[in-house]
Amino acid sequence: MYAGRFAQVCYGAGTAVLLAAALSGCQGESATVAASAKQPAAVTTKKTVAATASAAAAKPRITTPPTTPCATSDLSLAPAQRHVTIGVQVERFTISTSNPDGCTLTGPLNLMPKGPLSAQVPGATVDLALSQQTWPADLDVQPPNGVTVPLLPGKTASVYLAWFAASPIVCVQSNGFGFNAPGDTTYSDMHDVSYPIGPICDGVFYVSAVF
Repeated sequence: MYAGRFAQVCYGAGTAVLLAAALSGCQGESATVAASAKQPAAVTTKKTVAATASAAAAKPRITTPPTTPCATSDLSLAPAQRHVTIGVQVERFTISTSNPDGCTLTGPLNLMPKGPLSAQVPGATVDLALSQQTWPADLDVQPPNGVTVPLLPGKTASVYLAWFAASPIVCVQSNGFGFNAPGDTTYSDMHDVSYPIGPICDGVFYVSAVF
């Protein structure tokens, strides 16, 4: 009788131990399965984020054309090509901007040719008594007039400068000029450009519209 109860107790205890062990094993397995199930989801999420970021980076940036007129302080000029046509010297200058948003140019720049003060004062220049005229219609280069040109960083626009280099009328020597953006007539903010224009005759020079 005691042996039978002992066996039952032992059997019951053993069953409890086995059940506990089984439950423990199931819980451990469940935790492992849950952990392994979560891991691919996290990896997939990272890959998805990386793919999305890569696609966004590859997409070209959409920019709107600039609408603000260029300020003189944002502009710089560089000579690009010089030639002679029907006795007139013509130089094309390229125009660039430092404005990160870009700007617009409409019409001709305002120029003021400069020349050496005297041989006794090297490097000193004075404004020359010359008159800026509209672009002649009989020259072989005819940029469009009245067109608004958008100018973006890293890009350039162009403008022509023309003058008579020989004439029986008095000529003056020019080694550069100051310039303003179209519509800006403020003398004090002109940018100086060194350029070997040489003789300018007849008291006039010509500036085309920006193109």
